Parts: sequence; C-alpha cells; structure tokens
Amino acid sequence: MLFRRFFRPLLSSGMDLPLESRPLAAAIRRKLTEQFEPNVLDIKDESHKHAGHSEVPDRAGGETHFRVKIVSQLFEGKTMVQRHRMIYSVLEDEFQAGVHALALQTKTPAESGQ
Repeated sequence: MLFRRFFRPLLSSGMDLPLESRPLAAAIRRKLTEQFEPNVLDIKDESHKHAGHSEVPDRAGGETHFRVKIVSQLFEGKTMVQRHRMIYSVLEDEFQAGVHALALQTKTPAESGQ
C-alpha cells in the first residue's frame, strides 16, 4: 500500500521523459508555438498529481493535466477569458484525445516585463 501511494504517481507520469517525447505534450507545444509565436512558452505535465483520481480516467497515456505559461503579442487587447478561449480552440483535438485540464497563465510581453 505505501509503495503504491508514494511511487505510483512517479511510475505512471512519464516524468523521466522529456515533454517532446510524449505525444500530447509535443502536440501542445507545436500548436501553441505555431499559432501564438510566443516569447515564452513553458509547459509542465502535472498529470502525476492526479493519477488515480476517479474523475480522471486513465487515458491519453497518462497525459491529462498540464500547466502552461505563455507570453504572446497576440494577447494584446484581449481579456483573460478571450485568451483562454483562443488556446482552448487551438487545442481542441488534444482535449478530445484525453487532456482533462490546462492551468493557463497568459500574458502579453508588456505584462510579463519583456
């Protein structure tokens, strides 16, 4: 029991693999780069934090939860909700493939101090 409790998330998350070697993470990076030409794009796979939750079926090869920080000039003049909708629209296929949640931080270069 203790082994599963402490080590299962590490074993099932693919944490030892670079994001680019995981299909959904790689697709997210590629699409966001192509669509938003970001100054900053940081993607973290946080799926291991949610492994075994009843609301999150084991799907998408364990790639279900991501934290994304993106800085793009294309967000200029857009509200936070509009920015998030832009990203959700671009990643529609990834949600269909099993992504369950994105934690988004969306900023313009001016907002990020760049």
